Amino acid sequence: MRGRASAAVALLIAGIALSGCTEVESDTVEGYEPAHLQEIEGSELKRVTFTREGAARTDLRSEPVQRSGGRRAVSYAALIYDGDGKTYVYVADKPLSFMRAEVVIDRIEGARALLRDGPPVGSQVVTTGAAEVHGAELEIAGSH
Repeated sequence: MRGRASAAVALLIAGIALSGCTEVESDTVEGYEPAHLQEIEGSELKRVTFTREGAARTDLRSEPVQRSGGRRAVSYAALIYDGDGKTYVYVADKPLSFMRAEVVIDRIEGARALLRDGPPVGSQVVTTGAAEVHGAELEIAGSH
């Protein structure tokens, strides 16, 4: 009797352990889109709008463009460089929606970029998650 009970317990434990191994990951997740794009007529730009969940998962954060010594200043983390060497930031034009804006850097001072040209003082620019917004705009977010 004791042998049968031990065998039953062993089978039960093995069954529980193996039941967690039946899930197979897929290459893509269907149905969930953390952001969507809107074409801007007459422009190559696209508005990137995140869902609340997508913004939370990405931990999107922004801060205003500030004035520093006669120049506009943004966090260095806000800067995105493209393959041609142009520099951009993503400006919040409405809640959870962002548009790429080209900036011209005068100089970098520590964690701040002083701009010769770019969005006006007070504009909210993405600091944390700028690379993810860029990926969403280029429609490469989530690809491996």
